[in-house]
Formats: sequence, structure tokens, C-alpha cells
Amino acid sequence: MTSIEGKIWKSNITMASGSTNDWSLPYFEKSYEEAIKAVGGVKIFDGKISQEEYDRYHNEATCLGEEGSIGYTGQNIKVYVIHRADGADIYIQLAGYSAGGYVNILQKEPFKQTITLLQSDQIEKELAEKGKAILYINFDVDKATLKPDGKDAVKEITKALNHDQTLKLSIERHTDNTGSPVHNKELSEGRANTVKAELTASGIDASRLKAVGYGAEKPLVENNSEEHKAKNRRVGLVKTAS
Repeated sequence: MTSIEGKIWKSNITMASGSTNDWSLPYFEKSYEEAIKAVGGVKIFDGKISQEEYDRYHNEATCLGEEGSIGYTGQNIKVYVIHRADGADIYIQLAGYSAGGYVNILQKEPFKQTITLLQSDQIEKELAEKGKAILYINFDVDKATLKPDGKDAVKEITKALNHDQTLKLSIERHTDNTGSPVHNKELSEGRANTVKAELTASGIDASRLKAVGYGAEKPLVENNSEEHKAKNRRVGLVKTAS
């Protein structure tokens, strides 16, 4: 399995309630295949995902577990691609069973970062006005290690803490809903502690800091798009009295 970024559309196809028509999996698959090939699409996979492959990627898959999802062991999956001159290739996955089918369509497009680094003066302003500030600190995929730009974000927190020696913070790490709740909780706790350790290594007294991981328990927005999931993968800084 190869990770591809882009806009995705999913459909779970079932017979309408009360319908007298019979579901036909061969007709479903043949109809889509003919339509895809008619516009230049080619089949690139036809088979099942092994348990080993599923175990490798399922915790990192950003679009798995929602209605219409494809990518589980035991599913017979057909994958097609329509190549485009502008590079925005279109990938189409089909899977079906005795009473319905699934269609997933992805248009390849790199993720566009719209969230900018919060500077120390902005952090101080939000903490003074709201008692909390939200930062987007980047970590390595499925790990609690900071990426270089993540370290830059932590440096801005350090500046804010050095500017106000009375400031005490609760570092609260959140995730999106990708993966299991237990895994998300553990990952968020590890990442919150990484930020705390980075701050103490920079000279901030550990007694001024608390680290908490909430996993996906407190989303800012629904986890119904890549943009929304990115907003939920955040670090909240909350002023504390002790």
C-alpha cells in the first residue's frame, strides 16, 4: 500500500428500502470498469490486502473506519487510476459483497498547509486574553519525536515563558480520530511529554509545566475532512494557577 494525499469521496451503495430489484456484484463492477476505461483509466490492482500489510498501515491510515471505507483484510479490491497531464491523477477503488458495494475516489493533490507558526507575542496575547492558546506542532508520523519545525514552535513557547516568569502552563496534546482510542491517547500523552521535556531542556523549571494527552476526546471540529483533522491535531496551552 502506498500513501497518496488528495481530496477523497466515498460512497456506500445499497439497495433502496422496498426495492424489488436484485443486487448484482458482477454488474456493479463491470459497469464501473467500463466507465473508467472509457475515459482512459487503467486497472492497477485486483486482489485482497494481506493481514501483514493491514497491520503495517491501518493505524496511520487517515481515511479508514468511516462509512464506505475500503482497505480491510478479506475485501476483494479493484483499484484504477486515470492519469492527468497536470499530475492530479484520479484513483478509484471498488469493493463489493453480496448485498452492496463501495466506491472510493481520490484526486491526487499535496496537502496545503494553511496553519502558520504562532509567534511568542501572539501566544502571550492569547493566554492573557483567553487563558489558552492553540499551536500546531509537527511530530514524526505516529511518533512522539519533534520535526524541525515542531522544535521551532516549542522555541516560541520558551520565549513566552521566559518573558513572563510567573506563567505556568498545562500542555495539552490532542489528535484526530484516526487509529484506536487507546493508541491516540498514548500517542498524545507521549507528545505532550516531549514538548514538556523540550521546554525543560531549554531551562524552563519543570514545576511550571504539566503535560496531558487527550487523544481524540476533545475535537475542535468534526473529523470529516483532512482540513478538519489537521485542526484537531493540536497542542493547547492553558494557564494554570499551580
